[in-house]
Amino acid sequence: MWAVLFSCALLLFPAQGAAAAQPVDLAASERKIFSQFGEDGLIEKLFEIIEPTSNFAVEFGAADGVKDSNVRNLVENHGWSSFQIEGNPGLAEKLRKNYEGFPGTKTLHAWVYPGNIELLFRENDVPDDLDLLIIDIDSNDYYVWRAIRDYKPKVVLIEVNPHFPPPQKMVIDFHPMNYWDKTDYYGASLQSLYLLGKEKGYELVHHTKSSTNAVFVAREYFDRFGIADNSPEALFRAPGELTTQVFSRAPQGRSGTPFAEGNDKLHWKAFDIEKKFVFDR
Repeated sequence: MWAVLFSCALLLFPAQGAAAAQPVDLAASERKIFSQFGEDGLIEKLFEIIEPTSNFAVEFGAADGVKDSNVRNLVENHGWSSFQIEGNPGLAEKLRKNYEGFPGTKTLHAWVYPGNIELLFRENDVPDDLDLLIIDIDSNDYYVWRAIRDYKPKVVLIEVNPHFPPPQKMVIDFHPMNYWDKTDYYGASLQSLYLLGKEKGYELVHHTKSSTNAVFVAREYFDRFGIADNSPEALFRAPGELTTQVFSRAPQGRSGTPFAEGNDKLHWKAFDIEKKFVFDR
């Protein structure tokens, strides 16, 4: 009889914390302040659900740190510290100037590789428990995230290539000098990033409305989002008209095709790398 009464009590008064979290509508939180699309509001919502501990963010490539920045709102309006890296020398100089009044932010002109990323973090005092990592280098994003092992951000926002919908795997072939030539040869599919995240202890919680970024949280925080199905098929967003305009343009600088005028100043003149897609990662 006592066993029956105990069972009834559990039904009436479930153990504290046993109730599942209500689903969080992350899409509704998207709001642009400085970010290219709605990442500013999204990031604010993420850190309402996950309490930050270091109030520290890293972003690369950071461009000028203001226009289309995913970190500027945190620094300017929420008092966060940050480390921001940009490979383009002209943009890196603007980045430096734009943060002269923010002593909690370090900026760096550097090209990011899997082999140097953690060294750059150590040299610039990035805390091991940073709250937010933003990876947006339009090329070897997958390989750089894979190489980060000693640092455990709570949230990772990484550029995704939405032109390869789930369940299709796709990662561009690694080349140390990969760069974005304004075609859809860049990054990795949502499926490939999802599998990499699983290996690293992260769970997918959102694919932005613009289709450009995927959001992962450390596995211990995943239950807070109340997501019943976080598979790539369930969360994927196909490229819309705006995304297509921004990310699918005429080939430049590959396979003998000349650069558009002025684009050679971004990286290299007529520097050609063969396009190779890897479909088994």
